[in-house]
Amino acid sequence: MKRTLFVASNRLGDAVLTTGVLHYLLEQEPEIPITVVCGDIPTSIFEAIPGVARVIGVKKRRFSLHWPEVALALGPVYWHRIVDFRGSLLGFLPARHHHIWKGGRDDLHKALANANVIGLDFPLPPRIVPTNAQLETSTKWLGPRQGRRKILALAPTANFYQKQWHYENYIKLAKLITGVGGILEGARVVVFGAPGEEAQAMPVVNALPEQQVINLVGKTTPMEAATILSQCDLFVGNDSGLMHIAVAVNIPTVGLFGIGKPDVYGPWGDCTLCLKSEPAGTPVTRPTSNSEETDEEPLPFDRVLHEIENFYRSISKAAGPDPRS
Repeated sequence: MKRTLFVASNRLGDAVLTTGVLHYLLEQEPEIPITVVCGDIPTSIFEAIPGVARVIGVKKRRFSLHWPEVALALGPVYWHRIVDFRGSLLGFLPARHHHIWKGGRDDLHKALANANVIGLDFPLPPRIVPTNAQLETSTKWLGPRQGRRKILALAPTANFYQKQWHYENYIKLAKLITGVGGILEGARVVVFGAPGEEAQAMPVVNALPEQQVINLVGKTTPMEAATILSQCDLFVGNDSGLMHIAVAVNIPTVGLFGIGKPDVYGPWGDCTLCLKSEPAGTPVTRPTSNSEETDEEPLPFDRVLHEIENFYRSISKAAGPDPRS
C-alpha cells in the first residue's frame, strides 16, 4: 500500500503554514494515507485533518536523538512520498519521491516557498477547516451559535517579548473597537495565549468587563483555538502561531510586525493586513518600560487603530450585509 510521510515543523506557526501543502497532497492523492511527524504542540491541528492516518508528536532531544526514535516508530516502510520541511534525517528514508526543505529566502513568503518544495510555482496558503462537531463543542466558550454577538479575537502574546505590542494598547484597542461607534460595536472579546504567557495576556482580560471578555489564556489546544477563531469576526495579534491559525481559518486577520520577517511570515491573502513598525525591523515594544507616550512607539496606537478600521470597513463592504444584522 502506498503511504506518504509528511514532516512538519516543531513550531506552531511554521507547522500551520505547511497545512496548505498537506491539503493539496490529500486532494491530489486521496487514496494515499499520510503520516505526519511534527512537534508536540501542533499535533491537534494535524489530527483533525481527514486523510491523515497517523500523527507522531516529537519532543526535541539533545544531539537530535529524537529522529532515530521516530524512524523506529515509523517502522520499515518504503514510502511513496516523503515531504520533509525540517530537512531531517527522515528525509533519507527510502521513498519513490523525496521533497526536502533546503532553506528559504527572506523575500519569499512561506505560502509560496512551501509549495516550491513539492515542485509548484503557485502559493498554497495555510488551511484549517473545523468540523461541525468541533464547531458545536466550541459553544461551551462562545455560547449558542444562534443570535451570537460579533467577536473580536486578540492575541497579545508572542514567543519573544520584543514582538509584543504593549498590553495597554490591546486594552485601548478592544474598548474603542467594541465601544459605541466602533467597527465591532457591542462585540465580545476573546483573548488567547499559551500557558506561561499570562503576564502579557491577563492584564487585557482583567481590564475588560467580565460579561464581555472570554478568557482562553492557556485553556485551549491549537485546534480548539482554530475552531473558536473560525467563528470570530476580526483577529488582531502579534507575529505568532495564532496569527497564522487565524489566516488558516479565513477570517479578517491583522498581524503586528517588528523584528520578524513580514515578507516571509506576514499574514497571507486578501483578507489580511500586515502592520509593520517604523523603522522596519524595530521591536514593537515601547521604547522604555515607563513610557506612556504611545505615539512614540515604533507601531503607534493611532496608526494601528486607523488602519484596522479602514481595513475592516473595506472587508465588510466587499462581503456585503452581515446576516446577523
